Amino acid sequence: MSVDAVSAAGIVTGPDAVPLVVEDLRKQYGKGIWANQGISFSAHPGEVLGILGPNGAGKTTLVRQITTEVLPTSGQVRVLGHDAVREPTAVKSLLGVVPQEALLFEYLTVHQHLRIFGKLRGLRPKDAGPRADELIEELRLHEHRDVVVDKLSGRLRRRVLIGIAALARPPIMVLDEPTTGLDPQSRREIWALLQRYRDGGATVLLTTHYMEEAEALCDRVGIIQRGRLLALDTVPNLRASYGYEFKATYTLNGHSETHALYGADGALHSRVDVGFAGEAAETEAHRLEGGVAGQAHGCQHLRWLDRPGAAGAAGGHGYGV
Repeated sequence: MSVDAVSAAGIVTGPDAVPLVVEDLRKQYGKGIWANQGISFSAHPGEVLGILGPNGAGKTTLVRQITTEVLPTSGQVRVLGHDAVREPTAVKSLLGVVPQEALLFEYLTVHQHLRIFGKLRGLRPKDAGPRADELIEELRLHEHRDVVVDKLSGRLRRRVLIGIAALARPPIMVLDEPTTGLDPQSRREIWALLQRYRDGGATVLLTTHYMEEAEALCDRVGIIQRGRLLALDTVPNLRASYGYEFKATYTLNGHSETHALYGADGALHSRVDVGFAGEAAETEAHRLEGGVAGQAHGCQHLRWLDRPGAAGAAGGHGYGV
């Protein structure tokens, strides 16, 4: 996938174009909560930009405004110069989108999905079949070419969704938590696929709540919390600015989950909600200055996990820098 191409909207995209610009974006639902507050950033060609934050931080609302599904309360989104509010059709033609939740047609095969959606994305009928075959090889789905998606595993369905997003060779891919619920091996396979798109010159924007995913995949990471973008930089620079990262692993009802705990005094203060037997439990992360201070904070969190009630509901836990 190359950005040096003519898009379906007739826009020539080159190395100097800014694929995505978000300026002072705000979204309020009714008269209630502000889901996004003053978010500004830009994404560059050949970059994987990650938006990292816990559930409810405003990641999906941000994505849905970029993809024109939701109108912003104020602010602006521009995709290769097109305004997402005034020119939604042009913006959609430039994006490949993998939403957090998407349904496929259970009784269509992998090849049928890609061929039909290729036509819907504007490919000529004579080109849709060959493009579907090309993506099946690229996504390593050749063994499942003629299998109905109802018979596919979750990781294979996710590959089909990414293939649908990539059909028209869009210069920008937008993915909302694309690896949630996948096992570690399947997650790495998706990372490798997205890195290939990045290496081909595409811009990839993804949301995640996995710190290890942001570190392994993203060129830059934005931290979002309570609707605000608190920081945006490379992972090494974020660590240098905001101190240590801790990972807490909990075994709940037989399932293991790892959450990254990170933060900085007031400026970057993250909470991870964990449920213990129906009880909403909460951990907090603060800036760690290193050495003895870091160990002290670690001990505090371990003591919290060992309190009466928590240990009984959690099958096990671990903690590490």
